[in-house]
Parts: sequence; structure tokens; C-alpha cells
Amino acid sequence: MTNTIAIVGGGISGTLTVLNLIKQSKNLLHIIWFDAKNQFCKGLAYSTTDEQHLLNVRANNMSIFVDEPNHFVNWLTHNYPQYSSHDFAPRKLFGEYVLATFNDLKNINPFITIQQIAEEVIDIEKKENIFEITTTQTYTAQKVVIALGNFLPAHPRSVSKKFIESENYFQNAFHSTIIEKAIIKKNITVIGSGLTMIDVLISLHHHSFSGKINIISPHAYIPQAHAENALPSVKPFIEENKLYQLQELLSLVNQQLKKAKTEHLNSQSVIDVMRPYLPFFWINFSLNEKQQFLRHLRHKWGVARHRAPSESMAILKKLESSHIIHLVKGRLVDIKSMDDVFEIHFSDSKIGQQSFKTEFIINCTGPESDYLKIPAVLVQNLLKNKIFTPDSIHYGINATKNGEISPDFYTLGPPLKGILWESTAVPEIRHQAKELAAKIICN
Repeated sequence: MTNTIAIVGGGISGTLTVLNLIKQSKNLLHIIWFDAKNQFCKGLAYSTTDEQHLLNVRANNMSIFVDEPNHFVNWLTHNYPQYSSHDFAPRKLFGEYVLATFNDLKNINPFITIQQIAEEVIDIEKKENIFEITTTQTYTAQKVVIALGNFLPAHPRSVSKKFIESENYFQNAFHSTIIEKAIIKKNITVIGSGLTMIDVLISLHHHSFSGKINIISPHAYIPQAHAENALPSVKPFIEENKLYQLQELLSLVNQQLKKAKTEHLNSQSVIDVMRPYLPFFWINFSLNEKQQFLRHLRHKWGVARHRAPSESMAILKKLESSHIIHLVKGRLVDIKSMDDVFEIHFSDSKIGQQSFKTEFIINCTGPESDYLKIPAVLVQNLLKNKIFTPDSIHYGINATKNGEISPDFYTLGPPLKGILWESTAVPEIRHQAKELAAKIICN
């Protein structure tokens, strides 16, 4: 008998699940793979055509296979030898690599058949021992993986809502027409100051934008650059399997940062040493500790944890020195549409409420993680029918740490952020995909 598994989502999470099923299955398995935008193997993250958009992780840590750490580097060496293992390769090339790997492997396992369907899944229902998956048709499967990836950011909080309908407001910072429309403006505003903002600046600079760019965020934190010619790393300081309380861990990190400064060590390595333990810490924090982290430490952690290549940060510095960038610290209160401009009202804790005008707005506030606020039809139907529920902090879906939502119904990647916290990057997702494929095959 051939088992059928449905995988909803063609991005990196769905792709790595498919690839690991191909590598591991020794029994007949039919995979029905859905992606509404027909971006199989790339998704939103790696569909960019701008070669200036670089990976934020060096090539030597971007293999899609846990047991083949040099897989991506070997592919680069063969196809794009100008890049070394130490380089931050273009995201466009990484997308090519994932697609090429799928094409190489899709027919290699005689037990596997794959059916790719470029349609939107609008509902999933459990009927006795099978799931019914609805698009314009109905499909059935014994098991389902929802690999939903990241959703677009929420619209900025605002008293007025008319701006959302404007052709000069973009919720998707990677929309195909955004740069051609932005470069003819004299004054644009980026809401959010994280890594997506860096990508937007790079594209604008690459297309010779000569106007003014306002960057507004509550804390005005800017990502750090990856350290080049780094100082020696700190020594391991985490005790294996110890249950740390949040305050205890924060104190320990601050001690290590002070030690790194005093002893001329690489301060970024303090965070890097912690990375393998982060899911264990997060799972064992109390709900109150998680909420404290989100209120007081989330933005600082984002700056420490998420870094950009030095060549990307050099462009930001160049734009700063040319006075093209104006960094604004403040919380948005209102965005009013006024003829051909927007009037942005924001609150600064020191000065009070202020405003400025801009012609163009790009939303770079980061993906929406609260599933109660995600308008996708599938998400709303699954919530309504109680197929899944939000996790306790509303940062994803309630599931086990291994991605099991309910018997034979699984997820991985960004939907597990509320459970594992660090669950959005390839180094985490490749482990999840390998383990999930093994679980699916064995059950």
C-alpha cells in the first residue's frame, strides 16, 4: 500500500521536508506538494532576483543537509567558483542551489512519487483516518505537514487606515515593482530597522536612488555586521542540560560580554556559543519569563542575534555619511493619506508627538506571527475548525517541540517560533526537517 503525505508550502521548510523524505524513505510514498505561488524550492525568501541581496550566514553553514555540511559549498565551487566557503553568497544563488538539489534528487528514490500542485490550499479536514485537502479540488492523504513559512508583516498600527489602499504603500518589501516605483520619489520611509530594511537600502542604492530615506522604529536599533578577522571566541560557558531562569541567563551573558571586552575576545561569539542551547532554554522558560523577554529583551536580542554581511552594512554606512538616511526613533501613532503624500505621526519618549511627510512607505516590520491576525483563508479555516491553535505567546502554532500538532499532522520552521524561539533559519530548519521526515516514515 502506498502512503500519501500532503505538504503545504513550497518554501525552504516544505522543500527540506520533501528532500529528507526522498533520502530516508524505504517504502512506497506518494507526496502531494502544494504551493499557491508556484515558487517551489525558493519561496519568498529566495525568490529575489537582486544579486546584491546576500545570505546573512556564511556559505559553510548553509548546507540544506545535516549530514552533508559541505553540500552548498561544493555546489558553489562547481557552479560559482568565485565564492568561497567563508563568503556570504547571494540569496538568489541559494535559491538556485535548493532548486537544483531537488531536481537532482526528485527521481532518485524508486519508492517516491511527487505531485506538485500550484494551487492555494484553503482548507484541511480530518475524516476518520485520512485528511481531506481542499484547493479547487479535493485531495486525500494519511499525513499532512503545514510548512507555511513566514507571512507578510502586519500593517503598521495607525488610527487612519486609508494608507493601506495606496499604491505608494508596500506591505511586501520584496514586491516585484517596489524599486521601480520607489526610485522616482524624492522622500521615502522604511518602517522597521532590521535585516529586511538592509535589503531595501541595498536595492535602492544599487538603482542609484538619490532622494531621502527615513527609517523609523521604536528603538532605532540597527543590525550588527558580522565580524571580519574576528578576535578569539569566548570559551563555552553553558552547563549542559541545566535549567536556567531568564534573569540568571541574562546575568551570565552580561558577565561574558564584559569578559570579552576586557580580554579582547569576540563579543559576538557569546551569542554564538549559546545558539545550540536556545530551544532548550526557551522550552523550559515559564510563560511569565517568555513574556518578560518579549517585553524587555526581544529587540536587543534581535540586534545581537541577527547580523548582516559587512559589505551590506558598508552600504548603510555610505548612505548615512551621504546624509541620505534619517534614522527616527519613535512609535507610530497615525499615518494619514494626504493627496500625493503621507503624514506620519509618531511618539518620542523624550520630545513627545511629532510628524513628518513622505511620498512612499515600505513595511519592513517583520513577519506577522500571531495566527489570529493572519488573514490567509487556510489559517482562518484551520483556527475556526480547531485543527490547530496559537501557542501561548501567539508567535506561532501550538505543537510539540518536534512539530506534532496532532496525530499525523505536523509543522516545522517559523510556525514553531513560539515553541522553540529560534526556528526560522536554515541551520535550525534542516535539523527539524530531517527529524520530521524520520518520524513520518516510522509512524
